[in-house]
Parts: sequence; C-alpha cells; structure tokens
Amino acid sequence: MMGIDKVAGFGLFFVGFFAATRAEPVDRFMDPLGARICFANAGASPDSALAAGWAARTPTTPVACPPVPTGYGSLPSVTGPGDLSVPLALGTGAGVGTNNPNLCFQYESLPAAPVIRVVRGNTLTVGLTNTLLNTGTDNTENCTIDNYPLGPPVSGTCPPTEEQYKALPGPDGKFYPIQADIRHLADGTVNLHVHGFSVSARPCHDEVVRSTLYAANWAARIKPLLPCQSAPNELTYTYDIPADHPEGLYWYHAHRHGQAFSETMMGATGAIVIEGEADALRAAHGVTDDVMVVRDFPASYVTSTAPRMPFWDVVAQRYTHERGHTEPASPAVDPRIDRDNELSCKTTDPDAGGEEFTHVTLNGALVQETAQFPPPDSQVLVKTMTVGERQLWRLANSTAETYISPQLVLSVNGTSTVQPLVITAMDGVPVHDDNGNRRNLVVDTTKHPLLLATANRLEFLVHAPPAGGTLYLDSQQVIPGCTGDSMPERRLLRVVSTQAKDGSTVASAAPKNDEDILAKGVETQYVHMLDTAPDVRRVFAFTEYSHPFTVSKSIWIKGPPANPRANIADFYLTQTRASDGQGKPVSIRPFDPHSGADPDVIIHLRGQKSVTEDWIIQNYTLQLHNFHIHQMHFRDMTPADRIDGVAPLLDTVNVPAATRVPSSEAGVDVPGVPGFVRLRLQFTRKMVGTFVFHCHLLAHEDGGMMKRIQVLAD
Repeated sequence: MMGIDKVAGFGLFFVGFFAATRAEPVDRFMDPLGARICFANAGASPDSALAAGWAARTPTTPVACPPVPTGYGSLPSVTGPGDLSVPLALGTGAGVGTNNPNLCFQYESLPAAPVIRVVRGNTLTVGLTNTLLNTGTDNTENCTIDNYPLGPPVSGTCPPTEEQYKALPGPDGKFYPIQADIRHLADGTVNLHVHGFSVSARPCHDEVVRSTLYAANWAARIKPLLPCQSAPNELTYTYDIPADHPEGLYWYHAHRHGQAFSETMMGATGAIVIEGEADALRAAHGVTDDVMVVRDFPASYVTSTAPRMPFWDVVAQRYTHERGHTEPASPAVDPRIDRDNELSCKTTDPDAGGEEFTHVTLNGALVQETAQFPPPDSQVLVKTMTVGERQLWRLANSTAETYISPQLVLSVNGTSTVQPLVITAMDGVPVHDDNGNRRNLVVDTTKHPLLLATANRLEFLVHAPPAGGTLYLDSQQVIPGCTGDSMPERRLLRVVSTQAKDGSTVASAAPKNDEDILAKGVETQYVHMLDTAPDVRRVFAFTEYSHPFTVSKSIWIKGPPANPRANIADFYLTQTRASDGQGKPVSIRPFDPHSGADPDVIIHLRGQKSVTEDWIIQNYTLQLHNFHIHQMHFRDMTPADRIDGVAPLLDTVNVPAATRVPSSEAGVDVPGVPGFVRLRLQFTRKMVGTFVFHCHLLAHEDGGMMKRIQVLAD
C-alpha cells in the first residue's frame, strides 16, 4: 500500500538524519533513529576468519557523491568493445532540497552514476565497494526482528537469538494462516541487482539473498564471505552476457532485503545498455541515443525540514480497519483469502489516491511541479536537438515507487498535439513478433496510455521539433487506487531545436516508422513462447493487512511486540494454487531471507532444455501492485494488456487493483473481485539456481511481498 508502508519506511530510515546538523558526518543517515535503534549481539566476534584484522583496520573513507545537477544533462558512459570491468563505490552526499540525503554509485570522478554499455556476448565485471558507515552504537548489527522498541533502548531488550521473537502462523479459521512481518532497520549493508539480465543467479553473479556488502566500519557478526569478496565491504560481480541476449536498456540498483526501498529512493541506481547490431545501424545513420533515468524521493523533503509525524497522522486517517464484511465466493476469487481484514478506504476516497508522496528527478535534476499543469517553460528542464535530428530515447523508471506514464507533446505556433510513440524496445527487449522478427510499435498514447511501473523501461525514437517549435516529454496522471498515493501529471522535459553549426539541416522528412534504422536480425531467446501448452499452472495472490491485525493473528514464540506500530501494513505474495501440487499447505507469510525452508516455488527441468509455465497473479488490494521476477522476461498474455495485438514481453508488469465494493459499514469500501494478469514464463538451464520474484514497489518488497524460486536441472 503506497501510504502506510511508506510512512513506516521513512520513519525508520530518515528521521534521525533530518534532525542532524550540517556539521554531522556525511554518513549520518545510517543512524536513522539515533537512540531508537536496538542492537543485537553487541561485541560478538565475527564469524569470518579475517574478523580480527578487519575490525582493527581503518575503515574506508566514505565516497562523496557529486553535487546535484541544476539542469538536464546527458549521463556519462563507460564502455568497451569487449569484456568490460567497472569498479563502483557506493557513496553518500546531499540530495535535492533541504536535508535530503543522497546515495550514489560513483565511478572515478564522473558527475553521475555511469551508463554501463557492454556488447552482448561479452562479460561484464562490476567490482562494488561499500563506503557507507553504520553509525549505530559500536557499529553493531541492527536487530532484524519485529520486537524492537520505539523508545530509547534498554539494556538487554534485544533477544539473545532472533528465533525467540519470530512469529508462527496463527489459527487457520476459514482463511490461510497469517504471519506478521519481520521488519528490517537500515545498517549500511547493500548488494547489487542487474535488473532484467538473463544471467546466472548463483552467488558472485546476479544473486541478492546471500550476497552482502557490509558497512565499511562493520564490527558485528559477519557471515562467511563469498569467494568473490576480498573484504566484507567489497564484492566482485561477474555477468556472462549470452550472445543472444536481447539488446536494450537495463539498470542496476541496491537490492539488500529490508533496505532496497530506502537505498533506491536515495539514488542507488544506474543504467546499463546491452548493445548489438541495432546500435551499429543507428550509428551508421547518425542517430544517437540519450539515456533518461527517473528517480524519486519524498515530496516534503524539497521545502520542509519538519518531522514527518504530522504527515503520518494525515495518511493514517485515510485508512480504516474493517471487519465483518463477507464477499460471496466467485470462480475468480479464492475464498480462502481473508478479505474481511484487507485494508479498506472511505467511499469518498478517489481512486487517484491520497497525498502526493514523491517528487521525481530526471538524470538527477529536479522536475519542478506547480499548482497548475502545465508549468511555465521557464520551470521545465530543457535539452536541445538539431533541427531534423533523430534520437533514440531510453527511458528508465528507476524509482522506488512512482509510476510514469510517458507522452510526447509537440507545440507549434501555439497549437499542441500528442505525438505517437515509435517504440523500439520495452524492458530492454526489442519489439518483435513471436517468430523473432523485429518491428517498431507505434502507440497513440491518447488511446492506449502506457503505464511504466517502477523498473519498467521504454525505448522510443524522437524527432527534433521544427524550428520555433517545442517538444515536451510529459508523464500523465496515474490512478493507483484509493489506498495509493497521488501521482499527478508532470512535465519532465522540453526540447528546443537549434540549427546545425554550418546552417544546414538534416532531412526533416522521417522515413515511415523509421524503418531505415530497424535492425533485420532475429531475436531468438523468447520466441515461440505461446506455441505450446504450459507444463504447470500456478496462481499467486497479492494481499496487505494492517499490522495490528497480523500481529494479533500470529503466534509468538516469546510474546507479541510491545508496540505493534499501528500506522503500517504487512505485505504478502502467496502461492495459492499449483497444478504440480506445490504450495500446500499455504500460509500467508512475509519473505524471510534467513529462512532455512525450501524455496516457495521449485521448477524441475527433468532433463529438458526448458519448461513452460502459466502464472496468474491476483491482486486482492485496493491499489496497483506490480510483479517482477529475476533472471528472465515473460509474455503478458492478459487480453487487456495487448498493444496492437501483441502480448508484451516484459520483466515487470502492473497488476490492477481489486474492484471496490461497499462494506457492511456505511461509507467504507473494501476489495471485491481481484485484479489479475496472466503470464507465460519459460525456465531454461541458464536459470539454474535460486532467485526471487516480488512486487517492485520496493517498500512492499521490503515489507515482505517477495518469494524465492529455485530452478533445478535434475
């Protein structure tokens, strides 16, 4: 839920920083609540053999992020014709607005996180160094359990073992048993995910559960290091990119469970371009590209340094906790899902959501917002193009929880018209039919608005406006559902044209559908996915409940938390049915990265090169969620999602909210028939290993809306 959970996430992570003065160390943000943090096993010896030397050393000096840009600019790139090695450091500094902290992936002295460009068929190596500091008492490990105090810590309040305070599933009743979430506090740890890459999920590659880069001054327990770690705060990732890997836009971001939301929203993201023949063809025709990275951060941090508690109170008033409503069973509804206690909203609450929670930046520069749309040109970020010039714009939504709905608007002589988007790729994969033949997809966004979820990417061709004209890149208003947050329309960028230096112009007549730069190569990795019946069918459910309710429904090994933190919610992604019999018995549980239990889904290849599955993702909540799975793309077979008859090939997809129906109490609406998407997935031998799938609204992921999947070669 884009409201209550955000309140919790920022309450835990940021309050201490904003109370600090500018004289504090730049890494002060790692002590989010000052005296409010509970620590476990203070003074315990690290498990690693190098612990003594590590603890005695001088910690790495924190890397300072470059200043925030004041205007739009193209991002710097790092590239090479063959294998590529990129050393990155995670650093911190001042962000947009007042007292808004920032994180960054720093490469040498570049002014922004680099766009990593690598040619498919080569190996990308990323050496990541974590220079963040954990400023907690004795630099010890923060408690990763639910039962931490919200007041000053008391000696002995942390249990000797986490297991004493973990929750077990509560009584079944007529619903699945529900287990309360296990929250996480920021402690400076991090890891890395290359979003959308079809590469190995094993440790030292694109792996996010076991991989941990500790804070540079870590002095608590250290789990056994991976062979690719030269120190607890250093890890070298290796990605062998297949020769048939789709070429296009991807991105990298922090993915340490429990901290992905905060670290991504603070700016720990960057773009990756996998290049191939299409790039060479465009270059031969003088067509360049411009990578555009959208990030988000809390709206109130631009102008206000006040504590966020008043805002929490406002948001909390938008939600009610209802009981007693019974929805008739339906073929589209799983009767075992407890909808009586799903989060509800007032009947008068609009589906446009409540308070606006985030502002956004484009390539690091603030996107200004005004009371009236559109804002005056003087307040809009601007870039220039040469009259007649063509560019490929690669737009990445690398926000933590903000949707983007792109639209191009051309203004000439006071008349504005919406321009069609000539799309070459979505989520990094060139648009192609099921036989692999590439095509450009022309979309009229007035009839088919595009909704880019957090993590979606879109690549489209843009022609410079004529002399005297202006081209705008807008984001249309997004309707997230009544328990979501307001996402108003935004004017992201304006483009003005200049004459070439020699006074000439590039031919302004565009080839039909830009077919002259349409690569003729055939995609091979994801073709013919729709030809055969699936081997297995599965159904999953997104659900969310108020935290006091889930706490009361859980059985606690040593009693429930003293303070259930009323103004937050627990988030769940649950397998409810599977034709292979997996997932029984089912309980609604949050994701626990430390669980020794079997993965939630196991894919058996049984000697085959691949197996195909159909997954239905249901949304029993009153707001949009989105679904992402690592290591692969899928076909979105939902009829309503087809574009020009094509089932999109994506790695992240929106799952519509449930319908709103009146509850037994007047003036309150609760979820009715769930929204859903139907996906076709193909698991291959290159995916052997354990990875995750989750909601890519990262506060929801951190709150437990994630599961593990294992692919076995057997």
